[in-house]
Amino acid sequence: MGILGRDLFDINRPRTNTKIEFGAACYWVESNQLPLPYGAILTEILNLDTAPFQEPLDKLEQVVGAKDYTAAPRAYIDVVNTLGSLPLYRLYLEDFHAFGQWQVEDFVVGEARDAFAEFAIDEDRKLSAFVQQSLDDIRFIQRRYAWFLDSMFKDKQFEKKKGQRKESLAEQITAHFLDAFVSGISLGEDSNVDAPNVKTQYAVRVSGKRGPELVEKMYFDRLIDFVYVEFMKGLQKGFVPKRCVNCSRWFLQEPGATYSYCNELAPGESSKTCREIGATTSFREKVQNNDVWKVHQRAYKKYFARTRSGTMTKAEFKGWSREAERLRDSALERYKRVETQEEKDRIAKKLSAELNRR
Repeated sequence: MGILGRDLFDINRPRTNTKIEFGAACYWVESNQLPLPYGAILTEILNLDTAPFQEPLDKLEQVVGAKDYTAAPRAYIDVVNTLGSLPLYRLYLEDFHAFGQWQVEDFVVGEARDAFAEFAIDEDRKLSAFVQQSLDDIRFIQRRYAWFLDSMFKDKQFEKKKGQRKESLAEQITAHFLDAFVSGISLGEDSNVDAPNVKTQYAVRVSGKRGPELVEKMYFDRLIDFVYVEFMKGLQKGFVPKRCVNCSRWFLQEPGATYSYCNELAPGESSKTCREIGATTSFREKVQNNDVWKVHQRAYKKYFARTRSGTMTKAEFKGWSREAERLRDSALERYKRVETQEEKDRIAKKLSAELNRR
């Protein structure tokens, strides 16, 4: 029975003392060779529905309360599978997840089954307590970290316009007076500085094409401690979860990119992503609200139609298009600076004449 009980599932073993190696642009979890971008686990957690993970725990509590020895083995194994399926732990507790897929009858019968049932009901509370705490931490992260991120991006345009200076993540934090909240895992909800409980070492990691890299090796006993460090290291390096303007799901924004929309299928769509829909919508609004853009688009459609009819070659259209973009951008700069509608109309009229010389 030992292999089925204490020896396999005892949470006091270092199974959940998770080793993470933090590199310059990514990190590695335990023996998993897949490099993850900073913020990947937090983004997964922000989108997670915890209800399916709570059900096996509630079922086990019912079984234990009723001392149902017949149902206990299956209920216990389902909780094992739950732990092996949670964010972070699913990356290296493959044996927990695989074991949870087995049928009880395949590996325990007779006296062994009875002993396993007794272990699940009478002796082991550590596993379910650990999984429940992890789920509670996930719900807390979803609430508190979503508040922090929504506050950080309040009234901010995610899409960077041409020539616009990109504000750093640290600047966005201070602009919204959030810098006092970054010192602990609860992001300010706890009045004390609730620092993460971690152990740190350094090592040289050699992985595939990346070559040797000096990494910071940390060990985490709690999911919430890891998420805090992952989040803050991500902010340092330019990785941050964002809420999609179209579907409200969270997506990971990587350094150098500025998007308002995720790249997942849009609600109700079979092929278009939120980003594709968002780009079309934003462009349409831009054209509708600016006469310079309207003039440019009318000319573009006219000359593009000529390539279809054969009265203009593709090479000629390509050359015209490059010049049209230059003229358009120059007109847009002047258009922004003028104040009266008369001046704006004059700029748009002049651009129309320049674009339609052919």
